[in-house]
Amino acid sequence: MFNFFSEIKKGLKDNEIFGEYNLISISGKILYVEGHRGLTFISKELIAFKVKNGRINIEGKNLSLSELTDNVLKISGEIKNIEAI
Repeated sequence: MFNFFSEIKKGLKDNEIFGEYNLISISGKILYVEGHRGLTFISKELIAFKVKNGRINIEGKNLSLSELTDNVLKISGEIKNIEAI
């Protein structure tokens, strides 16, 4: 399976810019997450998941999971807010 962050890391000498988890938002329509530790809530308006030392809340409209693995997830929909707790 293709892993966006693994591909980026291949071209870098110093991987310290990557933390315990990584998020990438594409035009407010797709959010790619690496390093999640499990979903805590899912609805069309809110998706929440655990990360090391906290939780991330994704708020929006028509949210859905378009990919889910042990540590990677991809959220699709109209993403309005990303909040780290």
